[in-house]
Amino acid sequence: MKILKKAVFAACFAFGAGAVSASELLVVADEWAPFSGANLPGKGMSLDVITTVLERAGHDVRSDVVPWARIMKGARDGTYDVVGSLFYDEEIAKFMLYSDPFYETRVKFMQAKGKTHDVTSLEALLPYSIAVGDGFLYEPEFDRSEDLNKVVVTTTQQAVQMVAFDRADLTLDSEEVLSFAIRGSDTDITDKVDIPPHILASHNIHMAVRRDFPGAASIVADFNAALAEMRRDGSLDALLSKHVTLQE
Repeated sequence: MKILKKAVFAACFAFGAGAVSASELLVVADEWAPFSGANLPGKGMSLDVITTVLERAGHDVRSDVVPWARIMKGARDGTYDVVGSLFYDEEIAKFMLYSDPFYETRVKFMQAKGKTHDVTSLEALLPYSIAVGDGFLYEPEFDRSEDLNKVVVTTTQQAVQMVAFDRADLTLDSEEVLSFAIRGSDTDITDKVDIPPHILASHNIHMAVRRDFPGAASIVADFNAALAEMRRDGSLDALLSKHVTLQE
């Protein structure tokens, strides 16, 4: 989520200008490459997987990419009913019904090349400035800590640039997101940054449906059944590999 921060959300609209039919699911995500993005193939891994699985389960689906702030507001006020690219969170689970996971991601730190920052514990992180995304979720203890020197930014791309040009000591995100941000930088920063091997957290990525949404349990059951079929026949791995390098 962002990270696990980020989430992908879906809504069903029955009436109004520009609305979709009551039987169509609108899957919405914010820019969080390679998991979601308006200019990515299939609009990113998460949108591609969620759309494909739901369509295989017999649902009509369309997708769009919208700003994160709007998604967060809509998730709280009931505008968006189906959520994907979601890490498990106990508070969210109180009002969202989780599906089986469709991917696992690992949260890692990034530092400037040549640095040897100790990132193995929260206490070890105290001396460093850490660029973090506004509203992003990384790991519960890290997220709750008020002792760390967190520098809030809007995107992981901004955070990566800050580390590359010595404006922050560290940043962190899913390793896929960090790698994509490095490759997508306007300037070549490959030789300026390094991703240490330490894993802060591993997260399963799910979709979820608001518990009070009509048919929520059926949508989740449909998704889980189609997802299991895709695991068995190899089509899930084939789809994922179009977007990311699968972990061994």
